[in-house]
Amino acid sequence: MAILEFLPRASGYVRMRLTDGSVHTGHFRTDILSPSALSVYFFGDVRDLSLPIADIDTIDELDELELAS
Repeated sequence: MAILEFLPRASGYVRMRLTDGSVHTGHFRTDILSPSALSVYFFGDVRDLSLPIADIDTIDELDELELAS
């Protein structure tokens, strides 16, 4: 995912699908993001991740009570 596509979707509770096919729910650490960011930190419901933004395929907004499927 390109950084300019990623930034508007990075806030709130989300479901993130990665290029490896895995799905994660949680929150991004948004206080360190900028238009030149190459990687991101994700506070996941199951485990936390630090990953390149290029590894993210899609981001969907979720309500707090929705779980990864």
